[in-house]
Amino acid sequence: MKRTRTLTLLATLLTAPAAAAHEQGGRAMGVVESVTAQQLVVKTADGHSVAFTVTPETRFFRGEKPARREDVQVGQRAVIRGTHVGERLRADTVKLGAEKAPR
Repeated sequence: MKRTRTLTLLATLLTAPAAAAHEQGGRAMGVVESVTAQQLVVKTADGHSVAFTVTPETRFFRGEKPARREDVQVGQRAVIRGTHVGERLRADTVKLGAEKAPR
């Protein structure tokens, strides 16, 4: 029983920093997994999904140009900076990858 508790504690200590790193400072970078009017979920390179609440104050950009929430599409690369509000992350800025230049 003691060994099981020790292994559980060890597993928690080893995995918690990895999960927390994606939310460190309220920032996540990855591919948009889902988007609604109220929430944006990004899947990071190591497979963690990080959810952000979208508010009327959330600002969207494509490259350096302003964008709208409606411009966000599943599969796009994005960097989201947010603020911890209780147990949740509120999206402050969402920066989408720049549009590809026409050939």
